[in-house]
This record gives sequence, C-alpha cells and structure tokens, in this order.
Amino acid sequence: MKNNILNIFTLFVLLLTFSTPAYSRCAVCYTQGLSGASIAVLVIISSFLILFFANKFLKKIIDKN
Repeated sequence: MKNNILNIFTLFVLLLTFSTPAYSRCAVCYTQGLSGASIAVLVIISSFLILFFANKFLKKIIDKN
C-alpha cells in the first residue's frame, strides 16, 4: 500500500516536471507587470502552503502505520 502511494506520487511529480514547457522570457516580463518582490512573495506563500499540506498528508500516512 505504501509503495503504491509512493509510486503514484513519484509518477505524478515526474509527469508534472517533464510536461511543462520552458519559457525563455524573464519572470517579470512573463507575469505582465508584477514586480520582482511581489513574485517572490507569491513563491514564498505558495511554497509554504504546498509544504504545509504535504506535511499534514504525509503525517496521516505515517501515523497510520
């Protein structure tokens, strides 16, 4: 069971990583006028939220076993 979840998660991450196209424009140009500071704040907040929910999800899985 644990190996299946780990395999699915790994496959999801790999597909997400390799299926996104690379853009040659800078981040500020691509976001149409957002400043570098606001982009940094968005990245920090989104990273915090992703890690927070991943931590909660993984704690549930680990505590079951």
